[in-house]
Amino acid sequence: MHSKIRKILTGIGTKREDFSVAFSLSDVPEIEHFVGREEELAEIRRTIRSDGSRRTVVLHGLGGIGKTQLTIAYAKRHRDNYSAVFWLNIKDKDSLKQSFAKAAKQILREHPSAGRLSSVDIMENFDEVIDAVKAWLNLPNNTRWLMIYDNYDNPKLPGNTDPTAVDIRKFLPESYQGSVIITTRSSEVKIGHRIRIRRLEDVHDSVKILSNASRREGLIDGKDFLDL
Repeated sequence: MHSKIRKILTGIGTKREDFSVAFSLSDVPEIEHFVGREEELAEIRRTIRSDGSRRTVVLHGLGGIGKTQLTIAYAKRHRDNYSAVFWLNIKDKDSLKQSFAKAAKQILREHPSAGRLSSVDIMENFDEVIDAVKAWLNLPNNTRWLMIYDNYDNPKLPGNTDPTAVDIRKFLPESYQGSVIITTRSSEVKIGHRIRIRRLEDVHDSVKILSNASRREGLIDGKDFLDL
């Protein structure tokens, strides 16, 4: 790793136990009102309620079924349990590298004493930035972070010959600490605790979603709901 980047993000000049980063979901597509999925939210929380060691959850299911929104709801509800929450788009390597660059900026915005990236072109040194962010997450006592890898829909698995497939293991911090959530359409991703996300079965939840989307209140009590 470039020595300047290593100094920037490996914690030199920072307080050893201060790893807090302001919570942000900018650029993450979220709906205004999240409905249902309380059982899944509770299972995620039980699984990655960490004692400092690594905990990983994989949310898998059909596209458009609500995996991303479920993860957003979890992050917003439990953000105070984490020192930092980073959202990474892992649909392809380019998206992932840009997400790591954003994470680097978030870290430096909160910890300017760790150094500055003025001498490094973040957009041109993606691989070094990825290594640097991972090094920061690997630091001793930096155990309360949450990394979310969204849209892992083209995983590098045995039998997948697509040259653009992504091997997520290359982008996970090496130290056995912190919490990880992965969303994917693939049922073959077997990292940590797997939770299958199914379609909503409660018709009341479905009508709430319809009501929120259409901005029509009172659907559940009206003729439209009875017809449905």
